[in-house]
Amino acid sequence: MLFFLILYSAVLTAQGHAIAISKSQSNIKIDGILTESDWWSKPVAKDFVMNFPQDSIAAASETEVWMTYNDKYLYIAAKCYHGVNENYIVQSLKRDFAFQNNDAFGIYLDPFQNANSGYGFIVNPFGVQLDGIIGRGGTFGMTTSWDGLWYAEVFRSPKEGFWSVEIAIPLKTLRFNENVRDWKINFSRNDLQRNETSTWYPVPRGFDVATQSFMGDLQMHEFDYLPGNNMAIVPYSAMKITKDYSDPSSATEVTPSVGVDAKIEVSPSLNLDLTINPDFSQVEVDEQILNLNRFELLYPERRLFFLENSNQFSGLGNSRVRPFFSRRIGGEGEEPVSIIFGARLSGNINKTLKIGLMNIQTASKNELDIESQNYTVASLQKEVLPGFNVSAFVTNRQAFSDFSFNGPDYNRVGGVEADYISKDSKTTLKGFAHFSRTQDRFDKSSAYSFKGRYRTSVFSIFGGFDSIGENYMTDIGFVPRLYQEYVDTTIRVPFIHYRTNGYYRFYMNNGPINFISPKLNFDYYTDNEGNFQEHVLKLSLITKFNNRTELEMNWSEFTSNLLFPLQLTGLEIPFQAGRYRNQQFGLEFRTNQRRSLYGELTFEYGGQYLGKNIKLLSEVNYRFDKFMILGLNWDQRYLIDYPTEFGDANFTLLGSKVEFSFTKSLFFSTFLQYNTQKKNFNINSRLNWRFRPLSDLFLVYTENYTTSDLSVKDKTFVLKFSYWFNL
Repeated sequence: MLFFLILYSAVLTAQGHAIAISKSQSNIKIDGILTESDWWSKPVAKDFVMNFPQDSIAAASETEVWMTYNDKYLYIAAKCYHGVNENYIVQSLKRDFAFQNNDAFGIYLDPFQNANSGYGFIVNPFGVQLDGIIGRGGTFGMTTSWDGLWYAEVFRSPKEGFWSVEIAIPLKTLRFNENVRDWKINFSRNDLQRNETSTWYPVPRGFDVATQSFMGDLQMHEFDYLPGNNMAIVPYSAMKITKDYSDPSSATEVTPSVGVDAKIEVSPSLNLDLTINPDFSQVEVDEQILNLNRFELLYPERRLFFLENSNQFSGLGNSRVRPFFSRRIGGEGEEPVSIIFGARLSGNINKTLKIGLMNIQTASKNELDIESQNYTVASLQKEVLPGFNVSAFVTNRQAFSDFSFNGPDYNRVGGVEADYISKDSKTTLKGFAHFSRTQDRFDKSSAYSFKGRYRTSVFSIFGGFDSIGENYMTDIGFVPRLYQEYVDTTIRVPFIHYRTNGYYRFYMNNGPINFISPKLNFDYYTDNEGNFQEHVLKLSLITKFNNRTELEMNWSEFTSNLLFPLQLTGLEIPFQAGRYRNQQFGLEFRTNQRRSLYGELTFEYGGQYLGKNIKLLSEVNYRFDKFMILGLNWDQRYLIDYPTEFGDANFTLLGSKVEFSFTKSLFFSTFLQYNTQKKNFNINSRLNWRFRPLSDLFLVYTENYTTSDLSVKDKTFVLKFSYWFNL
């Protein structure tokens, strides 16, 4: 089967899969109706091929694509044949929807042909837009944090059984080399009524449709872009009203604020972002997680300034050793501080050289003895061979009081990294060496890592290791396992982590099952002298059905060697140092999200040190057409069967989220979280009106209560207005 798939892909590549387009001969009106003369010729892309539930066969859903351009825009038109009904599956009218759960048409661009960065633009049958940045070859899809300025309109024809879309992408929205006229491109289509995902250039199942090694050629031989002034100014004004009920003597605080963001095109491939007094009050609250282990949890960054073009910075290190984690700056933590200004220069110098430079200054809080800090991150990435990139970076945190550097209070991390992705995306390798400097801690301050993966649509095998020194400190990074809780004290514990995992998929050509996949995960930890710390062995059996339902059964065996007493949340006394061996069984079930009612269920039961841990996690969502989603989630933990002196404990996290999509530009959401571990009940409501592209009005209301008697802690109301000016 694998041989024929490779042969089939080779034949398609030999046939060209190239698109040659010319300049527009008409004025294109973006209304979704394909009446312009540029769309009258034969489509430049058709004959899409399945990616799911099977691959290497013709798609049942017919899709036709046309393209053209002029001095300002890249134009794409598509006709998506659907059938003589309008039973489209669309989760909501909110921007940046989940592609896999919606009927949609998408475009993926690689302007530099380096299979290392790119853009994705996706539209659903109601004209809702999704855009994102493709990083690291697209092997993990694209991040939807980036919001670009582009236009799309849709026309639906139920009588003729199709929906059509017209898209205009301003060239100044993209980053590219104006001297390179050949780009890489692919198109995708989701028709969830037929339960089918397809692409123009074939992408094997098991690979994301945004994978850049599976792209055709886009040829624009008359392309002659003349860079001009390209600058956007986005000022904002906000009013924040806060009342602290925990202090009866405190008065209601009214805090007005203003700030501005600027985006300046240094070159068509290089962009400068500036911010003065940014405000992130409109950012959605984190979805909380019950944490009953001894390591810190990672919450995603949601602030826009740190998200746009973030892959140049967030891609450093790996998921366990991050030298830069933007949530450490400013607004993260129980006592957030304001950011005074920030600047970021990012993009490509040329096809093989990328640069990222960021500098941020935060304010001080004298009443809490928090000094002003300056943060700098600089990275440089060079492609030395096709698919092989070498990077160098440095991060710096420096205390900054009275407008002068305060010498001893600093933390710096520097390093080099090498990253390889094969032309077919099957082989990926990455290694790095990092070194930190913090006051007098110069020894044992390094971190090393290497990992490699080989995967096909049928199987995957992975291996790697991380070595972290005791004094490897990243004040603006994230290395959770290095820091362990010793009762009420945090101690750094150096470690070496060996890890491997792999799976094999048995595809079923007939029946309701798409594949059955056994999977192995093994992690082994030692200290830097090779002494045992912990190991985890996990065996899983995953069944994926053709209707997109998933069932996973797993068993794990793990042994922990506690180096010092550990106080587990909820229990009365700590565990003593020593070796603890436990086993656990788990079951996970995720329903078909194409239906109006969908959700997931997780059950885990097993040992935890001297007792048992039961985990029940459920989430249920109901979609009322495309206008409303009602979601309920419940996370329940029971610590039972411990010796009498430890006692038992249980924790509850209840959450509810209601989202209304009144139109493509008006949204309302309410998020409730009742968390007995944090002893907090939070209500967060947000109204967002996008009255013009990338310009917003926000109304945000937040309340916090205690879980014991539901007495109010505080209330906050925010009104924020921002406007995008193109200069």
